[in-house]
Amino acid sequence: MRADEYFDRVMNNPNLRVEGKVTGEQFCWHAASGAHGFVNGYLAWGDTSWLDKGGAYFDWLVSLMETAPDGYKGWIGPFIYNGIAWCDVHVGDAILVNPMLDFAELVLKDESLEAVYGEQARRYVEIAERDLLEKWDSRGTWIDDGKVGAYVAWNRYLEPGDLSAWRDMEIDKSGLSLPFNKQMDMGVAALKLFRITGKDEYLDRAEKVFLLAKSRFQHYDQRYVWNYWEPLGPWDIDRKEGKIRHWVNVHPKRNYQAREVSFMVEAYHTGVVFNQTDIERILQTNLGVMWNGDRENPRWRNANVRGEWRQDEYNIAGTLWSGLLDFDQTLRDLYALRLKPGSTGHAYFQKVTLKSDPGFERKYRSVNGVPKVDFSECRELNMAAMLPQVVAPGEKGIVICKARVSGELEVALYSSEGEQLEMLYAGEIEGGYDGLEGIFWFEWEGERADGSAFDSGEYRIRWTFGGEHREYPVVIE
Repeated sequence: MRADEYFDRVMNNPNLRVEGKVTGEQFCWHAASGAHGFVNGYLAWGDTSWLDKGGAYFDWLVSLMETAPDGYKGWIGPFIYNGIAWCDVHVGDAILVNPMLDFAELVLKDESLEAVYGEQARRYVEIAERDLLEKWDSRGTWIDDGKVGAYVAWNRYLEPGDLSAWRDMEIDKSGLSLPFNKQMDMGVAALKLFRITGKDEYLDRAEKVFLLAKSRFQHYDQRYVWNYWEPLGPWDIDRKEGKIRHWVNVHPKRNYQAREVSFMVEAYHTGVVFNQTDIERILQTNLGVMWNGDRENPRWRNANVRGEWRQDEYNIAGTLWSGLLDFDQTLRDLYALRLKPGSTGHAYFQKVTLKSDPGFERKYRSVNGVPKVDFSECRELNMAAMLPQVVAPGEKGIVICKARVSGELEVALYSSEGEQLEMLYAGEIEGGYDGLEGIFWFEWEGERADGSAFDSGEYRIRWTFGGEHREYPVVIE
């Protein structure tokens, strides 16, 4: 396929037809679906017409950005969970800006390309810095929590057609922590901006986003499982109703974890958070658990499914995680079965992916080590956390977990050296596989049962269940 043919196919997507500049998150998802193909096409074929058409597509997207009442620009339109109120959202911005940053990174490290496309590339970097990272910080949606941090959905909206003033509206999911895929979309933008600009503030942001995600992994049998969403702060708990504000589970649609793995690999190659052991465990999840082991008729089940491989069933089917192709020959062999000779995907695989043998060398930045996360094995607790991770004096945090089955639970505070200091809970809890079942939580002020204070410092909370345990770090101020 030629670049002009690809451009026409992308632009002829009926979901990209807009009235004026009314876009919003749903538009952004459709627009993002073809956005990475331009840089990939250039890398596959070596023809700069792919960059010409990519720049034209990106400039068209930029032309649809509207200026919000606070002066920042975004893709503004109906809120995807409401359909009435208007807004821009983190993920809509990130999934359109990230392919622009791919363009910019490619261009700005090549003198011949920079001479032609440099001004365009620098404009995309400026948009990413101001109208993505800076914008959502200025709106108070980034929350630091010690060594980690998270984005929350904003709680201000626009009346349809009126961009003059933000309005407070009671809309579902306002103020809710973003799911991990959207957290990592923002984290990937920070990774790319760090590589392009060298600014440590972007490296710090990416490390906090990805360290939070990794700290929530469930580990057993040398593999990882992670949820689509988890409560990341007390604001995600409806204390009055005694329940969480969203479901906790692996996402039933196969493409979610596939995208998330590609984000983790991007972090790995930038020397952020993930090490070789992490990648090997993710490989074990995909090849050792999800794949049926059949090279001629490969089938895939979801990461948390036990039992048969039923390829197309919602809640059952998984997929090959193509983000891992850098590391494993078996995955490459299986992936090659999907490719049509002569296609851009086939050319990219041959000329880019296969240019290097599979291995664990980092592409962008080598490091001596990454932040340590202490993993233990626990099969039946698929969530365990302290909200927030840093407990301030006089504030009530939330100790929370999710169990797949019912059983006896013990929750205790341990020193950073592994000495048990205080039993916080011991008793029976109910489990459940549904995303809203098996949730158990209680409030804790970081004190002993007699009300006396612990010394300020780093501790661990341990959940013991079914003869296994999980731990999560906590800092008492």
